Amino acid sequence: MLMRRTPLGRGKRLRPVNPKRRRERLAAAFGEQAQRCRESPCCVCGARPSDPHHDPARSLGGLDRDTLPLCRPHHDERHRIGRPAFEKKHGVDMLAEAERMRAA
Repeated sequence: MLMRRTPLGRGKRLRPVNPKRRRERLAAAFGEQAQRCRESPCCVCGARPSDPHHDPARSLGGLDRDTLPLCRPHHDERHRIGRPAFEKKHGVDMLAEAERMRAA
């Protein structure tokens, strides 16, 4: 059982996450472009299923239209090594790829 560690909430249980509501929240937050990304193959290797990846991140001003599909291993690698190294290693221009997804 998970317990809170903050001083005010010490000893209180964490509320379980409702998976259905979480999916609905994510769908509303990411929008139509993210749904297209989930249905598309990874832009690096062509694997399915793929996750929507914002480039740049939404917290840095990225928009829903900047979303592109990456399989889970490439998504994790992109976050781990950064965009310039990822683009150089795989020969993918992520912004051009996002533009291509928007046009499709």
